Amino acid sequence: MFVRIFNMTLRALFFGVFFFCAACFARADAAARETPAEADAVKKAFVVKIDGQIATPQVYILSRAIRAANAAGAELLVLDMDTPGGDLGTTLELMQLLSNFKGKTLCYVNPEAISAGSFIAVACDEIWFAPNGVMGAAEAVTAAGGDVDESMRRKITSYLAAKVRSISGDNSRRAEVQRAMNDPDFELNIGGKILKKPGELLSLTAKEAAEVIDGAPVLSNGTAADVQILVRDVLGEGAEIVHVKSTWADIAAKYVSAVAPLVMGVGFFLIIIDVKNGGFGVLAGIGVAVLLGVFAGTHMSGLSGYEEILIFILGAALVVAELLFFPGMVFPIMIGIVLMLGSLAWALGGIWPAQGFEYNFSGLTRGVFQVFIGVGLSFVLALLFAKFLPKTPLWGRMVLAPTSASLDSRGAAVKVGEAADPYAETLGGVEVKAGSRGVAVGELMPSGQVNINGRIVDAVSVFGHIGAGEKVEVVAKKDFNFLVKKIS
Repeated sequence: MFVRIFNMTLRALFFGVFFFCAACFARADAAARETPAEADAVKKAFVVKIDGQIATPQVYILSRAIRAANAAGAELLVLDMDTPGGDLGTTLELMQLLSNFKGKTLCYVNPEAISAGSFIAVACDEIWFAPNGVMGAAEAVTAAGGDVDESMRRKITSYLAAKVRSISGDNSRRAEVQRAMNDPDFELNIGGKILKKPGELLSLTAKEAAEVIDGAPVLSNGTAADVQILVRDVLGEGAEIVHVKSTWADIAAKYVSAVAPLVMGVGFFLIIIDVKNGGFGVLAGIGVAVLLGVFAGTHMSGLSGYEEILIFILGAALVVAELLFFPGMVFPIMIGIVLMLGSLAWALGGIWPAQGFEYNFSGLTRGVFQVFIGVGLSFVLALLFAKFLPKTPLWGRMVLAPTSASLDSRGAAVKVGEAADPYAETLGGVEVKAGSRGVAVGELMPSGQVNINGRIVDAVSVFGHIGAGEKVEVVAKKDFNFLVKKIS
């Protein structure tokens, strides 16, 4: 009986902690995402670096920056841009994302906003240049850098021109300048001065973009030597600057995106080789895994800021692995529970690793205290569960009731009313040892119960699943369970 209560308590504790964690994560997530800031009147500017090839990782980076800036009540969001261009679909996503920021958006061309970068720039409220900044050359090309089919090029050019006009609103000059960067057939004439002839693509330096023609600059709102000077010029002295730093997931996603074509080629090659050899085997499986890895890797930036949830999932996986595949090892379940509880304290305390231990100490203390209360409540519920539920009619419908055997402190079964001999290895006079045979009462996945000569005992399958009614043989006795294998 002691073993059953122990097992029931352990399982109830696990599920109690699991559901307690799930409930608390929902409440803690919002608090954990808020950017720590003092409640004062200082104006804030969030700066996010958009560099390298424009691809999926930048979507997650910008999304995280916008959420943080909105949560902090920032007045300004600066895109510190240095890009040679990139994917058109991602570019359109980034342009749309900018509309989610509640304050003013600003692109700082530092030093290049080429091709796709120029479209992202014109989607911002203002465009500023570094002294050596260059922006333009935005004609649509294929992913390999080749020419797009003429009819497709006209469609893309027409759509992008309309997109820029809708974003630019009353600023028709900005839409015209961007069209000159994208459409080689368009002639840009401002105030009688031809800045681009047909057959060319427009690219502007910081000086050219700032040239005043017909009472207004060609494109630029200003030139600044660095981000600090830019923010000061826009928000005034004393403005607080918060840099949104790239995380481990952002960096990994950029590397994966950079080599994605090569890796995908390897994956498809493995699948083709395996299929042409008459099947879908190991090589094809590796190929599929490689393709899935590329997909997961390019979206890895979406995991940034959710590290505590990943740690919680890892801990839960270790607990499940212990219960299902490595019963009796103890270490996986101990490490798993520590990781689960630690990640929960992380979430409840609103801990930000970049702020350092001193800043996070009070939050950590608060998180640990709440977890302590939750675990204590789980223990109480587990004990009540073990004490009262087995006596209810519901319990009889939930589990298989044992026969007249129960377990002593070493896991051996004795008859009801018979004194438990702590050193006995018999079941009511029937010796159970390696080689004893019986039948599985229910499914062993891998733990369950088996019937050995009319006595039901707890058992664990040493390999694989054993179905109800299948014959088993005792291999050994470990801790409170008998290890059994299926008889072929």
